[in-house]
Amino acid sequence: MLTEAEVETYRRDGYVVPAGFRLDENELGALQSAVEQVLRDNPDAEPDRIINPHLDRGRPYRLRGSRTFHAIAHDSRILDMAEAVMGPDLVLLFTHLFCKTPRSRRTVPWHQDGPFWPIEPMASCTVWLALDKVDAGNGAMCVIPGSHRQPFRRHELVDDPDSTLNREIQVRDFDESAARTVELEPGQVSVHDIGIVHGSAANSSGRRRAGFAMRYMPATSCVHRRIENAAADWGDLPVELVRGRNRHPGTDFSLGDFGEAWPPA
Repeated sequence: MLTEAEVETYRRDGYVVPAGFRLDENELGALQSAVEQVLRDNPDAEPDRIINPHLDRGRPYRLRGSRTFHAIAHDSRILDMAEAVMGPDLVLLFTHLFCKTPRSRRTVPWHQDGPFWPIEPMASCTVWLALDKVDAGNGAMCVIPGSHRQPFRRHELVDDPDSTLNREIQVRDFDESAARTVELEPGQVSVHDIGIVHGSAANSSGRRRAGFAMRYMPATSCVHRRIENAAADWGDLPVELVRGRNRHPGTDFSLGDFGEAWPPA
């Protein structure tokens, strides 16, 4: 699903929008219905903070999920993209449904994923699937191309109820004028590296902005369950080998019984 030129773009810029991938109308419609179902079934959850909706009451938040999200996170086309940039042995770290409601004040500050995730060696990619039209008007993701090839930046604490993260990179630490907006049509994806500096503004439009992020790492890396000064608690987060073989004995796969993730239909 990625051409050689697109893999080179990913290596150089830290992200790429694959030209040859787009969900058909039926697939997209099923996922959009799944968004509505998950929002309806989890009325107390922040709509932009729905973790692991591919599981049924899975850790960490025990939210009610959707089989449709489970299927797309295991779809061979999605895994092929992750394999193209990380190799044939893949672990699904977690999934994240971002649903920015119209005229929401919530923002995602400038950050890199790496300092939030206790992975060693530090390697991962996100396949970000647009379920609505995503553009600058409704809070599309912005990236700093090439920033993944530089050392990780200092993340300072955030005290802002409208921020989705508790830490951020100060704009004095990079060239914000280099930012690119990643605009996507419904059914398109972007793929980005764990080290790229990225963030997104509030959705000031009257349109929803829903996207489904699937986070994968190469099975040569390890998830450390307990790590000092981590930005989040990974102690209860299940990870799953989704392609190939596990190559690192330190990763614990015991927290999720993925073969029975869903009750009988």
